[in-house]
Amino acid sequence: MTSPPSDESGPDDVLAKLRARPPVARDFTTPEGAILCLEDACRRRDIEAAVACKHFLIEGILMLLDYDENLARDPELRERNARLAEQKYRRDLAEAWPNLDGVESFFFGRQAYLDGIVVVTEIRRLPGGSFDKLNFLVTKTKDGWRVLNQISDEGLEDLED
Repeated sequence: MTSPPSDESGPDDVLAKLRARPPVARDFTTPEGAILCLEDACRRRDIEAAVACKHFLIEGILMLLDYDENLARDPELRERNARLAEQKYRRDLAEAWPNLDGVESFFFGRQAYLDGIVVVTEIRRLPGGSFDKLNFLVTKTKDGWRVLNQISDEGLEDLED
């Protein structure tokens, strides 16, 4: 008598299924594509390309909204905050580029966050075979999608409450 086939997939099966998913274009036509553009810029250590993948004004407004809604209404403060966020991003990247060599990216759905902003879940397969899960805020602009920042699973839980 033979055993029934197992419903559990091994790691190689899971990886094959992930790789069989439709590819995502590395461009700004989708939120996932914008994330891939940012990752590519980081692999090339191209700070101008990385900055072009982001939208610091909206990212800064979200930070201000978390702190005080009234501050987020001040256009001068929003612009100043965006400049500071970009400067910090440039400085942080120059000091420590993320190592994305050999990393494979897979995307699993989008969740509405605010008007024109979505949360994209990315699963990264690291060179050693382990997996990492990241959630990115991505915004729709007149020039296509741009990456804002990462949000934790706890931040997503707060959104659902």
